[in-house]
Amino acid sequence: MNAILEIRGLRKQFGGVTALSGVDLSIDEGEILGVVGPNGSGKTTLFNVVTGVYKPTAGAVTWHGRDITGLVAHEVSGAGIAHTFQQAMAFPGLPVFENVQIACEHARKSARPYPWTTPDALLDFVGLSELAHERAGILPFGSLRLLGIALALATRPSLILLDEPAAGLNDRETQTLVGLVKQFPQHGISVCVIDHDMKLMQMLCRRLVVLDFGSKIADGLIHDVLNDPKVLEVYLGGVL
Repeated sequence: MNAILEIRGLRKQFGGVTALSGVDLSIDEGEILGVVGPNGSGKTTLFNVVTGVYKPTAGAVTWHGRDITGLVAHEVSGAGIAHTFQQAMAFPGLPVFENVQIACEHARKSARPYPWTTPDALLDFVGLSELAHERAGILPFGSLRLLGIALALATRPSLILLDEPAAGLNDRETQTLVGLVKQFPQHGISVCVIDHDMKLMQMLCRRLVVLDFGSKIADGLIHDVLNDPKVLEVYLGGVL
């Protein structure tokens, strides 16, 4: 596999607090990578540094061999990296269709073939066609999550970072999400997902990275990582 994103020695400090402490991580083309860790372990900070929300204190982020360390958010998005947030970013007073239409109109230019060329195609893919004319602000939580994914896909990414996409979802909604995300690689979109739901990770990911207090403590095949004594102690409290 070819690494499309490489993170080396990534550090982020907020005053006297070290949120990331020399993290090394890579994401391969066509991979769905999982990143887990306790609250405060640095997962969301990692995403925010990669996507230009924060500038790193030290270290490097390389995207397809290009150094993108310290680029601002719209530049990272323009390079082909999308980011969904724990709170879906949408215009609550506008219909679902118009939200996606706006995102499509501001999509980056890409020579890569893209399977969803219209807002209708995107809404059909994520399963929101029937809600196209509903105001985004009155959507049920699960549908709002799907809208967030549609908005991210509208930017035409080749890597999408999912920040706790299953938080607050019921079992049926989680299964729908899993089925959706598993299709991304066949459309040329790699995935990195952070979540606390280990069942979700086992359904989605072949490889898992574990963070603790800003440091990487495990990186490997998910079965091996979940049976690592240090991971069991630090993250799972000794019980899987």
